[in-house]
Formats: sequence, C-alpha cells, structure tokens
Amino acid sequence: MLINTVLIPIMGVAVKLLANMDVGTLEMLTWRALIVLVLLLPFLAKAHHRAAVVSADIRAHAVHAIFAISTMACFYFALRTLPLATVTSINFTTPIFALLLARVLFGEHVTTAGWAAMCVGFIGTVLILRPDAAGIGLDAMVVLVGSILAAGMNLAVRRMPARSSNFAVVFYLSLFGALIYGVVGAPSLSVPNMPELGLFLTLGLIALGVHTCVTFAYRFASSMLIGALDYLRIIWAILIGYLVFAEQPDLIDVVGIVLIIGSGWVVMRAQRTPEQQNTPTARESL
Repeated sequence: MLINTVLIPIMGVAVKLLANMDVGTLEMLTWRALIVLVLLLPFLAKAHHRAAVVSADIRAHAVHAIFAISTMACFYFALRTLPLATVTSINFTTPIFALLLARVLFGEHVTTAGWAAMCVGFIGTVLILRPDAAGIGLDAMVVLVGSILAAGMNLAVRRMPARSSNFAVVFYLSLFGALIYGVVGAPSLSVPNMPELGLFLTLGLIALGVHTCVTFAYRFASSMLIGALDYLRIIWAILIGYLVFAEQPDLIDVVGIVLIIGSGWVVMRAQRTPEQQNTPTARESL
C-alpha cells in the first residue's frame, strides 16, 4: 500500500506532462485502456483466469466499469490544470460520499460521528475549492464529481458477486474502457512520438501496478490499516508536486487537507463495527 501511495502521484505527473504536450484527456484515456488490455491478454493463457472471466457477472462488472471509467476521466481532466495536492485531497472525500450514497441508496445506518465527519469534510472541501462570486471553477467541479463517481465505484465493488476474481474485475474494467474510449476517442487518436509513447506506457504500467499493490494489501492487512496508509498519498502528492511543478499549497489548502483527512479517518472508524473489523470486506474477498 505504501508503494501504491507513490505510484498514484507519479501517474498524475505523467498526465500533467502529457497535457503540457497538448495531448487531450480522451487520447490519454484511450491509449491507457488499450495498453492495459494488451498487457492483460497473455494472462488468459491460464485456465483459471479464463474461467473467472467466463463465469463473471457481466452486469455487475459493467456497472463497476462505468463508474471507474467515468471517475478516471474526471481525474485525468482535472489533473491538466489543478495541483496534484488539490486533486489528491479532494479525492479523499470519496469515503464521505460513499457513506452518504450507502445511506440514500441502501438505507445503511450512519452514526452521529459519521454525520459530523461528513460536515467537517465538506468544510475542508470548501476551503480547498474556495468558490468565489463566479462559483467553483470547471476543473475543480469535475474532480469533485469524480470523487462522487468513485464512491459509486466503491459501492459497486462491495456488491460484486463473490465469484468475481481480482483478475476478472480488472480485465472487464480494461475491456470496457478500451471499447468505450476506443469508440469515442478514435477520431482524436494520433501516432504518438517517443516521449508520448513512454508516458502512455507509464500510465498503463502504473494502472496494473496500483491494482496489484491494492490486491496484495487487502490480502494481508485489514481495511482500516490500508485506508490509514492511503492517506500518506497526500504527502507524496505535495512533495512531488513541489519538486516537479513547483506547486505549493498555502495555509488554507493545508487546513482543508487536514479537515478532509480527519473526516475520512472518522468515517472509516465510525462505520466499522468490532465484528466488521475482524471480517474481510467484499473488496478484500475479491
């Protein structure tokens, strides 16, 4: 999980560098999806991977993939102009939105501490977004929408049928991404030059690396520990953003980040009963 906290900000660097080369968001997403799918195809040589793909619940994977593809598009779009730390910190509102959606859609109980944490997280988000008389900027609004969609993606994973293996999850995500982005993004595709190709390969390899790290993390540790370690990602985002792009969060940004991290931590603790803390989650069982 510690490796994962470094990989994701590095992915953000690759997106920003491609944007500086005037590569569009749709073109980035299309090449990334195609590369990941190509990298996964050799694994179908193994019988148990083929069986997992054939026996999977296609509808459940389609729902998950649509949320994942949409949230990915939002974050890639926002990373073009927003600092790494800003996008990363707003991304940590996902557990708060997941809690709210679980309450609205499935009637799950929310504790008093959970409601209080949501309010604190909202205040932190407002501090980072800093809406003025003209409202919230488009890129900031897009990354906020991406966090809501990520919450939907997390709920979809939690309700994934038990027979869906990790490989099936990432394979169908990549397949749907390649199909959808391939159709929509085909007109904008061009033959990449060597620097662009290197960054596209970086995006694809990091995508597989992130999935692999998360899979191993959930096999060997509790969801609570993994969630806590994930917050180190904001440290790397601030450090890498400063070293590579000279991005410096100001005091208000720091206060907002602290509030969001604190609220996310409270949400994780408040919504986990003692029994749940000793029981693998749906995501872990994948």
